[in-house]
Amino acid sequence: MRYRYAHSSFFKLSPVALAVMSFWAPVAQANLEFDPSMLSSDNGQVADLSRFEQGGGTQLPGDYLVTVYLNGAFIESRHLRFQARDTAAAAGEDVRDGTGLMACLTRQDLRDLGVNTDAYPGLRDAADGQCLSPGQHVRGAFTAFDFLNQRLDISIPQVALQNKARGWIPPKRWDNGINAALLNYQFSGNQNKGQYGNSSSQFLNLTSGLNFGPWRLRDNSTWTDTQSRYSHSRRWQHLNTYAQRAIIPWRSELTAGDSTTGSEVFDAISFRGVQLATDDSMYPDSQRGFAPDIRGTAMSNAQVTVRQNGNVIYQTVVAPGEFDINDLYPVTSGGDLEVTVTENGGSVRTFTVPYSSVPVLQRQGHVRYALTAGHYRSSSDQYDQPAFAQGTLQWGLPHGITVYGGTQVADHYQSAALGSGVNMGGWGALSVDLTQANSVLADGSRHEGQSVRFLYGRSLISTGTTVQLAGYRYSTEGFHTLQETATKRMTGWLNDSDEVDAAGRPVARRWTSYYNLYNSRRERIELNISQSLGESSSLYATGTHQTYWHSDATTESLQAGFSNTYHQLSWTLSYGYSRISDHPKADRTYFASLSVPLVALLSHDSGHNIWANHSVRRDADGTMTQQAGLSGTALSENNLNWGISQGYSRQDGESGDLSLALQGTYGNLSAGYGYAADYRQVRYGMSGGMIAHRGGLTFGQPLGETNVLIAVPGAAGVPLENGTGIHTDWRGYTVMPYASMYRDNRVALDVSRLDDHTDVDNAVAHVVPTRGAIVRANFAAHSGVRVMMTLRHNGRPLPFGSTVVSGTDGHESLVADGGVVYLSGLPLTGTLKAQWGRGAEQQCSVRYRLPAEVLHQALAQAEGECL
Repeated sequence: MRYRYAHSSFFKLSPVALAVMSFWAPVAQANLEFDPSMLSSDNGQVADLSRFEQGGGTQLPGDYLVTVYLNGAFIESRHLRFQARDTAAAAGEDVRDGTGLMACLTRQDLRDLGVNTDAYPGLRDAADGQCLSPGQHVRGAFTAFDFLNQRLDISIPQVALQNKARGWIPPKRWDNGINAALLNYQFSGNQNKGQYGNSSSQFLNLTSGLNFGPWRLRDNSTWTDTQSRYSHSRRWQHLNTYAQRAIIPWRSELTAGDSTTGSEVFDAISFRGVQLATDDSMYPDSQRGFAPDIRGTAMSNAQVTVRQNGNVIYQTVVAPGEFDINDLYPVTSGGDLEVTVTENGGSVRTFTVPYSSVPVLQRQGHVRYALTAGHYRSSSDQYDQPAFAQGTLQWGLPHGITVYGGTQVADHYQSAALGSGVNMGGWGALSVDLTQANSVLADGSRHEGQSVRFLYGRSLISTGTTVQLAGYRYSTEGFHTLQETATKRMTGWLNDSDEVDAAGRPVARRWTSYYNLYNSRRERIELNISQSLGESSSLYATGTHQTYWHSDATTESLQAGFSNTYHQLSWTLSYGYSRISDHPKADRTYFASLSVPLVALLSHDSGHNIWANHSVRRDADGTMTQQAGLSGTALSENNLNWGISQGYSRQDGESGDLSLALQGTYGNLSAGYGYAADYRQVRYGMSGGMIAHRGGLTFGQPLGETNVLIAVPGAAGVPLENGTGIHTDWRGYTVMPYASMYRDNRVALDVSRLDDHTDVDNAVAHVVPTRGAIVRANFAAHSGVRVMMTLRHNGRPLPFGSTVVSGTDGHESLVADGGVVYLSGLPLTGTLKAQWGRGAEQQCSVRYRLPAEVLHQALAQAEGECL
């Protein structure tokens, strides 16, 4: 074999050769006939082309992997059989393409597409597996097959489709995923050298699991290690362990183990037991709810901790300035979020973000239920674990009315709730419910009382105003909740505290962890409102107000802010307020920030984002702190985030901070350094996930509840489209985290950044995972050398139109004039098989060997003798 290479150009092929090599683009003739004499005067130099002479079209019948679209909307990617149409059928309007093929759609296929087959006798009476063309039975329906793009468009008049909600995906497409084991980790820590002593803190959050068919086994655990001059504590804590699976016909989820009840009727509580409940994620987007963002400000490199029902569900260290936590995934679907901001200077601020569903309205005919039985569960040793049972029901009635209710039963507690909600059109939505409770508290006293709750929601599109949740609850003196009944004492602290700040000073306990059942809750008001001001400004406010029986104490909190963008300049103003009347003064903070992109000011566009930032903050003590700095992104995929800042306050002097955060294929890394007059701090962290599957062990970025395992066997380093820092590993696997459950997920490889030796047949896949699934998205890649090879047989070029198949992966190419064939994905050594007819003398094979230098070339040229 002789070899040579070319840097940038292909052989110049004749128009006829290019036409054949591009799969003979469809034409309109009813019959095709190839005259070999037009290609060569020697008929022996032209392969047998009779396979292209298909009556009524130009494509071969068979199975094709196609993407199916219904009325312009993507449905699925699947293998589908196509059969040749006869001459009479080709003249019809049911198939509108020039391929000469008809897609074989069965009656079940049409039902899965939502076609009302019972309304059309030809479809209703068709045999199972019979090849059907919908346009032959449904007036106005047709199919069109785009062969080059392997796309099948199916058009069905709306009158022939069953009435489905917008965004509906047939359950047949829901994928339980593969059997696999998984581990997700988030580790963060800091080392502090302070004026009042050195300290350190480490936090590890682990989520481990096993997927087997439709079953999901999960365990969520945390580990904390804190050291200071005052104490050293090390603790493992199991947040929850549970098994879960979907009950698809009931649109429900079965959970056994540790979980949390919903908050639609009663307060959310943690339990260990069994729960069967409606899963709203199985319904289209038009029938689903929401999740909150957490906003606040930090004066220093503060630690932000989010608790729900006493469990730490999120913890991170934020830079000085305003922060917005919008990637929170609560471990439950209800229950207020308690946010604690611990500054390096020792100050602690706590505020509450109301987290529950908007008014409990349901669509007409929709029933939502939850049945729970088990033991009450808490992370605090201040609680007993009484057995209890709970049931709730929400039922959508005509005229925008919903009725709902429920009951809770335990050894020392019984309660029942009944309520109704109504959609008032332009006036918003309102729900009212009454809860009656009988309880026995820790001191043996018996109580009976009622609680009335009002919830209101309104969205004014014309003015840009959204009242996400406005609530009011009034409870009589004798009303208590199941959680209060489970306490071992009438008063006390729910959690011990031995934390210190960066300077080594003890941190005061959170006032929210103290309870007093002698002073039961009386009134509670909640408000969450946002307002759009034009296209570039917005205003938000979130607040609570709580009063108690037998006490003048009140608790109040308010978070409010304003943001504006003018051209490329953005600025924000925010205000925070929290107060408990037993404390000597309220905690008030004021914050203002300005951000200016510097890319527009640079002489060239590097492709990286750089911002100049400045902020001013005033805390409850009247201390004014100014912060100025730069932040931006780096590396080829902008997957390195960096920031540097310098601060100053008259009281505390100078401070500074440097931070780096890298998103990589095998996980994320972060590091930082901060200092002030009384401390020095080093921060570090890492997070990621791993999946053990039949193909081995794959490492990736932090996993979500539902994930996609991407398999491109043999193709290393292939980037994922819109996946920052995500590439396939050395075996061709990677993970796309945070897939949308019961929704169509588009998984795409970024072929624009493939190397010169990798080709992908189909760079896009679509998957619809169930909750907690690990769905495998398979891609066929050819990794190897790209070669323009001239093949000869008996001293003459291979006949025009010959088929050449790689013995490595079965990839097929066609020979152009002069015996030239383009091949991709070839290893350095291998075998090719050629065929230009049906006889044994019309086929041959060639063994080739390419030198190692071709691995550094975009395109190589070689010659070979086919024997």
